[in-house]
Amino acid sequence: MIILPNQVTEAITVLENAGYEAYIVGSCVRELIMGNSPQDYDIVTNAEINDILFAFRDYRISDEGIKRGEILVTVVGMIISVSPYRREVVGNRVMYASDLETDLSRRGFTMDAMAYSPREGLIDLYGGKACLSGEEKRVVAIGENVTRTTKDDKGRPVTETYFDMSRSFTIEPSRILRAIRYCAEREFVIDESTRAAMRQNVSCFEYAETDKVFDELSRIVMGKYATKVLESYSDILKYVIPEIEPCIGFEQHSKYHEFTVWTHIARSVGFAIPEPAIRFAMLFHDIGKPDCCSIDSKGQGHYKGHGERSRLLAECIMRRMEFDRRLADEVSWLVYHHDVKIPEDRKELKKLIRTLGADDLKTLIQCEIADNRAKKSDTESEDVQRLRASLAALNEIIATGECYDISQLAVTKRELIDRRLVVTDQEAEELINVLFEIVLDKPSFNNKLMLIDMAQKSKQKIDERNAAREAALREKTAISGSRLDEPVFSKRKKKK
Repeated sequence: MIILPNQVTEAITVLENAGYEAYIVGSCVRELIMGNSPQDYDIVTNAEINDILFAFRDYRISDEGIKRGEILVTVVGMIISVSPYRREVVGNRVMYASDLETDLSRRGFTMDAMAYSPREGLIDLYGGKACLSGEEKRVVAIGENVTRTTKDDKGRPVTETYFDMSRSFTIEPSRILRAIRYCAEREFVIDESTRAAMRQNVSCFEYAETDKVFDELSRIVMGKYATKVLESYSDILKYVIPEIEPCIGFEQHSKYHEFTVWTHIARSVGFAIPEPAIRFAMLFHDIGKPDCCSIDSKGQGHYKGHGERSRLLAECIMRRMEFDRRLADEVSWLVYHHDVKIPEDRKELKKLIRTLGADDLKTLIQCEIADNRAKKSDTESEDVQRLRASLAALNEIIATGECYDISQLAVTKRELIDRRLVVTDQEAEELINVLFEIVLDKPSFNNKLMLIDMAQKSKQKIDERNAAREAALREKTAISGSRLDEPVFSKRKKKK
């Protein structure tokens, strides 16, 4: 039984009281049938745009999507999309329809082509509910019977009718990725005839809207079942990202890797935490490996420079897909540095924090954990455990405010000069570096009184050492001025 929120029921009632049809359609119906709570509700009606605006004249209205034939109506705090029946929507070009069936037929997949109203109940013209019942949820494209004329063996014209799903994908090529996205987010299974139609129409990606392709790819990468989907549908994804094709089936010939390059990439995406920058970094981090492969005399593969090569390929992909600049910069940085050695030693780790920054290093370690977990069947190898220990140490350093940068020292160069512990900026620089090295080893020493005391003692030792050097130099000068420095024997030249 489908139960609608009061706001949605009110919006439908407003349209019906004005003499129009009104149904909720699309993903919200699908989610309600599956027992979920939809985030968005879409209503379609036989009313025209001006009729919708008039019907909801007492409500808050936004015409932000009016170019696509959508009016956003706020009903008791809920924003609901209301639109006339539409035959086709391409970019900002809309073709309207006169009936519900035509509107449902354009929605690509049977499970998205259902409508519901409290008065008429569920309207399922394409069998979408059957695809959602049972243990296996299926993605099935909406097709149509097409008649074509061919010739038989004797050259005589023959008319035949067949069921064709291509129109779903030629009208909106991003639906090919949407079908894969359903599998990544919900573990749906694509119907075999639908998958065949997807393969036949991959060339349509050339005409796909870039923002839709990026949105669908992002949701695939962020999906719970991303690993399975990236492996299973690589034959289609390679047309979206041609740079991945050399990775598919590429053996690594390495004792550190059990899997092909693409399988390793797919696994690393699944092991990564669900952050866009990290997931995309894992998707791109090894795509340069086939270009950098060299096999030594023992048959072992080496991939020197693959981080830089992968970064260059990733930047080409992100530029083509119009990634947000900030996201692209972060992904590029992570791909380039993904194989940086993370030290176990706490002091060395703090030096790396100082070099890379605490937040960037934390993200980098999370990438390296995902990368290392994806190398072998043993997902918790010694390398992974060491990285986890380094990440725990990093979090502890940040949480406790432990000193990892000179700016965090309890004393400054100015204070050393004001206390007359040093005279010049150069001496202050040298002394502050000495104190910083001490604090890196012993964080508890980062106390002003303690550091001033150590600075005074260091100054005394420096003064004593300098005094000893001066005394030794004076003594050497005094000895060099005595007769002891004269040669014992000198050969005089004979006069001619």
